[in-house]
Amino acid sequence: MKRGLIVTGGRRPSKELLESEIRWADGIICADGGYDTLAHVPEKLKLVIGDFDSSHRLAELKEKQVPIEVLPPMKDETDTEMAMTRMLEYGPDEIHILGGTGSRWDHSVATIFSMEAYLDEKAKITMIDENNRLRMVGPGTYAIEKLGFHYVSFVPVTDAITISTDGFKYEVDHLKLYRKKTRGVSNELLKDGGTVTLHEGKMLIIHSKDE
Repeated sequence: MKRGLIVTGGRRPSKELLESEIRWADGIICADGGYDTLAHVPEKLKLVIGDFDSSHRLAELKEKQVPIEVLPPMKDETDTEMAMTRMLEYGPDEIHILGGTGSRWDHSVATIFSMEAYLDEKAKITMIDENNRLRMVGPGTYAIEKLGFHYVSFVPVTDAITISTDGFKYEVDHLKLYRKKTRGVSNELLKDGGTVTLHEGKMLIIHSKDE
């Protein structure tokens, strides 16, 4: 599997975004209530995992013979983190997470920061919703495309980071950004693409647009 899609129980994507991601993926794992997002059961669905406290579909899943893994309600990881662990067992090059944001800030923030645990994995993990794409990265040079978004922000995860950019409205060379400051938010690409080099630290690369 090269491209894995995880659908969680957060904010539901639009029909267009969901169908686009299903076409993109080679395999799909749903975290608990994320199964309710699917209008049908794609052949690419590998597993539905969770404690099923937010989904009443357990009987339906068994009837449809969908592969399931039932987790205990009292556990150390969220359903989404367990879905990421299971997806990584397939050895994908990329993982997209749909539904990782929603009304529960605790789940949203926890999912974002749990991505740090997988920076050393081969897979590139990206959270996606209608208005945002978010990826956590370590030191390196990264190609940045517009992808239909207006803004690109670089947000430190560590106390401080040092970045250089090429192809952006606000160009910087070895600029130090601090986690407790907001500088680095709302840069813009001048053309269709550019690059950012992270010299030290860890950061979020966030594509965003207004509704």
